[in-house]
Amino acid sequence: MARCHDGLMNTAGRDTVSGRTYHRTRVRGFASWSPRPKTVRVIEQVQAVLDEYRDHLPMTARQVFYRLVGRYSYPKDESAYNRLQEYLNRARRARMIPMTAIRDDRAVMMGGPAGYEGPDQFWEAVKADADAYRRPLDEGQPRAVEVWVEATGMMPMIANVTADFGVPVYGSGGFESVAAKHDAAQRIAGRAAPTTVFSIGDLDPSGLSIVDAAADDVAVFVGQLDAEPPTVIRLAITGEQVARYQLPTAPQKGTDRRGAHMPETVQAEALSPDQLTALVRAGLEGVVDLGALDDVRRRSERERRALLAKVDRLR
Repeated sequence: MARCHDGLMNTAGRDTVSGRTYHRTRVRGFASWSPRPKTVRVIEQVQAVLDEYRDHLPMTARQVFYRLVGRYSYPKDESAYNRLQEYLNRARRARMIPMTAIRDDRAVMMGGPAGYEGPDQFWEAVKADADAYRRPLDEGQPRAVEVWVEATGMMPMIANVTADFGVPVYGSGGFESVAAKHDAAQRIAGRAAPTTVFSIGDLDPSGLSIVDAAADDVAVFVGQLDAEPPTVIRLAITGEQVARYQLPTAPQKGTDRRGAHMPETVQAEALSPDQLTALVRAGLEGVVDLGALDDVRRRSERERRALLAKVDRLR
């Protein structure tokens, strides 16, 4: 395989998986990069953003984009966003920013090899499981809580907050599937306690219609299962938050004709990681019984220590 002068790969005459022939493709693996001075400045700005929000990593490319728009007057249009995505790809391949700092879609693995290399490894695994022992944090709570997030790329950042409360996060972008909405209804109907749902998504016709349709459909399904429909609360983005945080807006897309016209739209990723996680934490603290949460944490810790001691005795 020959490399072209510009760092692209030349696959002419080389067998490919599909059997097709390509004359030039993108760089492969880690690769050196010598960007123009203007691009170098953008990469330095990205590095500064990632450093500031290092406690919230990984960030999505869209979140980085909005931080650059707000702080460094980076152009606020889709062509500029597409350029940024290419910069992020090349910068990671060139090891200028960590590969894990940006949230991309990852391959999903199911199945695979299992087993132990011997008794010692088995006991190490048992001890690790005992050390990770936790009681469900929603034990004793008067209400069950879950969070629906339109942009799945934001889920890990939000889950870092919700994990402290034992609250799950679901990607609501896939709720246009009837099966997904029925799954949610069965999950909610199967609980002994009533459910509160916090919704996080774009402030645009599509984002609002997704949650409106999902909430309505799930509620009907739950009612048909003879259970109490969930209380769905819009946590973000709201019009009040757009004004409070001075979030960047964009005109409604001409192809988005769901519901009434909106003169200004805002993507959820326009919120900074600090703003987003603070909103999630405040929302949860408003519905979770913090006293019951502390009780189950203390009980969980006592049981974890007892399990570790028992594993040591058995080993």
